[in-house]
This record gives sequence, C-alpha cells and structure tokens, in this order.
Amino acid sequence: MITPVRRNWSPKELFNGLTPAMFTAEPSAVRARWDKLWPDLYTEYDARYLKQELATRNLVVTAEAAAFLNAWAIDEERHTDGFIRIIELVANESEKDLRERLDARPHDFSPIIEHLKDEFSLMVMIAFDEMCTCRAYAAEKPFYDGLGNKTFHLWLREVIADEAVHSMNAVNVIRACYRDRIGQVGPILDNLIRASDNLRYCGTFVLDYFGTVYSKELLANSRLATMRNIAKPLTV
Repeated sequence: MITPVRRNWSPKELFNGLTPAMFTAEPSAVRARWDKLWPDLYTEYDARYLKQELATRNLVVTAEAAAFLNAWAIDEERHTDGFIRIIELVANESEKDLRERLDARPHDFSPIIEHLKDEFSLMVMIAFDEMCTCRAYAAEKPFYDGLGNKTFHLWLREVIADEAVHSMNAVNVIRACYRDRIGQVGPILDNLIRASDNLRYCGTFVLDYFGTVYSKELLANSRLATMRNIAKPLTV
C-alpha cells in the first residue's frame, strides 16, 4: 500500500517570537487584514466537516484513501491553528472568539452532492482543489509582504508546500487504485470548473473559489497541472 507523504512543522514554533504589539495599525488596516484572513481561516477549518460528511456517506473504501485523508485532516488543523495565531497577531482577535465564530457557522453539502459520487471522484476533486489552493496562496505573497515580518513568508512557504503535497497524495491514490478510470479525470475537472461559476460556498472545504485570486486562468492552470500529475507513472 502507498502511504501519504507527510511534512513536519509547527505554526506555534514558527510564530513563537511574535506579539500583537509588533503589528499595531490603524483600524482600517486591521479591518482589511481581518477581511483577508477570515475566509482563509474558515475554509481550512471546514476540512473537519468534509471529513465528517465522507464518513457519513461511507465514501472512503480503500486503505490508501483513508490514510491520505487522515494525514490531510491533521495538516488542515495545523493550518487552522496557524491562521488563528496570525489573526491574533495582526487583526486584534482572540482564539476563543475565533473558535466560537467558526463553530457557529452553518455547513451545507447539498450543493456539491453531485461531485461526491464515489471515492474516485472525491480524490480527483481534492487533487484539483488542493492545487488551486496552492496557487491561490502563492498569489497572496503581497499581502504577507505588507505585514512586514519575514516569519509570514516562512508560514506561506510551509502552507503552500503542504497544499502541493496534499494534491500529489490524492493523485497517488488515483494512480494506485483507479488507473483504469484516469480517462474520466478530464470530464470530472471540467464539470467542477463549470459548477464553480454559480456555486455559493456553504462550508464544504472544497470548491471555495471565491475572491479575485481564483481567476479562470488559475482554475485552468490548476486543471492542467492536475492532469499532468495524474498522467505520470506511479513510483513507490
């Protein structure tokens, strides 16, 4: 059985030397930081609800996919912890209040049920979704530049690397378990991109393509990269 690639790093250790006093700003700037970071936080947090939905639907059937999703969920919690700490540092919010806000948000998977047909379609969607997120975070470097501390660049580098690994881990499940269905990947991705045009995000983790960074070009390039990765031979 293939096992997922894992990365070992800690947001707590990364941000250990920073304090909110280092990032004071005018109220308008603090609000802008909040507006940018809050969606990043709650979409990462929503991974737990996707995992719960998959369990409810008994969608995970292979040991490879189960191992991937367990590792992926741990990483998404790490990202959640990191975004919480960043908001504490630069946007005047406490962890307690943030977690209360997160827990109070609704979640509705009915708009994406057609994309949760089976484990194969799920792995294709996650491989694509994580590739999109990887590229979206890379495009956000100017925001982190504006915070004025190189530690945030280290954070961004780690998160981008995690998302890339997640995409490849999902790709490896597809290549190991569903080689006979690779011809279906293109149509699935095309359907996901079409659906994203009119889909309202409802706390599902996947298909969170709102905001200007998620351009048609980014989605198309992410589709191409995902297809290329799946077409490569699996090495174990």
